[in-house]
Amino acid sequence: MAPNRNRIGAVSFIPKDMKYFLLTIMCLFYVDAYSQFGPQQIITQAADGSKWIIATDIDGDGYKDVASANQFGSNLTWYKNLDRHGTFGPENIIASLNQTFFISDADIDGDGDIDVMAVSFAQDKIVWYENLDGQGNFSVQNIISNTTDGAYCVVAGDLDGDGDMDVISGSDFSGLAWYENLDGQGVFFKHLIDNNVSGTRSVVVIDVDGDSDLDIVGNSTAPNKTYWIENVDGLGTFGAPNSIYEMGQYVTKVIAADVDGDGDTDVLTASSGDNEIAWFENLDGLGNFGPKNTITNTLVDAWTVYAADLDNDGDIDVLATSTEPFGGEIVWFENLDGQGNFSAKKTISTQVQSPRSVIAADIDNDGDMDVIASSLVDDTIAWYENYTILGVEENQIDTIKIYPNPTEGLIYISSKKEPIIGATIFDILGKKVLQLDGNIQQLDISNLQNGMYFLQITTDTGAIVQKIIKE
Repeated sequence: MAPNRNRIGAVSFIPKDMKYFLLTIMCLFYVDAYSQFGPQQIITQAADGSKWIIATDIDGDGYKDVASANQFGSNLTWYKNLDRHGTFGPENIIASLNQTFFISDADIDGDGDIDVMAVSFAQDKIVWYENLDGQGNFSVQNIISNTTDGAYCVVAGDLDGDGDMDVISGSDFSGLAWYENLDGQGVFFKHLIDNNVSGTRSVVVIDVDGDSDLDIVGNSTAPNKTYWIENVDGLGTFGAPNSIYEMGQYVTKVIAADVDGDGDTDVLTASSGDNEIAWFENLDGLGNFGPKNTITNTLVDAWTVYAADLDNDGDIDVLATSTEPFGGEIVWFENLDGQGNFSAKKTISTQVQSPRSVIAADIDNDGDMDVIASSLVDDTIAWYENYTILGVEENQIDTIKIYPNPTEGLIYISSKKEPIIGATIFDILGKKVLQLDGNIQQLDISNLQNGMYFLQITTDTGAIVQKIIKE
């Protein structure tokens, strides 16, 4: 259930001699007293069989847009974030690509904007599309490979350390391969990593062993295995797979993140057959992994997992989905101690039908991570506002006006009923960054860094707090 924001006005007036203390308490109260995530906000209901989504700045305006790989219909689409607050425009078609299950983004041609990569499972293709003008007008299909039998996933990373984006693919029957970006502009050459790896659903490129080059984390079905492969020379020469876990049911998603806050790369998995979300600790920072740590084994048809700091406490929390055919849910698990001990399931939404993808990004530019998810059966992509910081969202009291907001410098303040006796600005950590006394009618915040702050206006009877954005 979304927070009842009208109640903010009831507690916005606070005794001025306790204002700093109660500002912090008020932030914590609203995070704890209400659901952290808001109601479903629809981006589209026409993503025909959406399989995977990304959030990235496609048009270069500084706001996170959303793109989708759809199994049917207009297969690759994107949606513009129109106003930095999560109002999205209509569907923009990137391309039609038969049976695409995956989309990812990278600057493939080194021109400073976001290009798009995708796969066609039916046509055995791995392809990329150039962002021609940096504003989301895309080129015709550029083929990376058309012989990848059962192409399923594709990501980018600089595997050979030459400063451009190479491409890594996973497939059902063609093994694991990487494609060297020969000229930094999207001309590729294939290198086979392991042709015995089959049924790959996830590939991650990340430094597993702490030697500052990019290794590979993935999964396979023969046997059911989660593994990592070392980039032995930093130039794209790979060793044999190192097993992370070989028991249990088939893994549908693998990701990597520092779950326990010790500075190295741990691995998380989702397994639909086990109804399980789990993580594996990188014990020594060198790629020797410990036993399975189960986050939950009761999430029906657990399909995907995503890691992000959802509550702004500095550690990694976990998102996941349950994918019942005509139901399911989007949930998250709080990292209680920053060391990988997680809370019970916290539900974000059940207004979904088989949600296959969930990610996090700051959609409304307020400093916290919102949640975006797509559903296969109801063709819906939606986002859910994170109220961690918005617990002190703009007050509902109309006696004091604060404008413009956002601002590049000057903020004007007017009071209808009583004089203002002071104004204080705090950053998102509660640190006081500006304080003025007297009947303040304007503030100059041009010297502050861009971002979100809390402005407290004090009168004889108390104070109000409002979120402001410095651009």
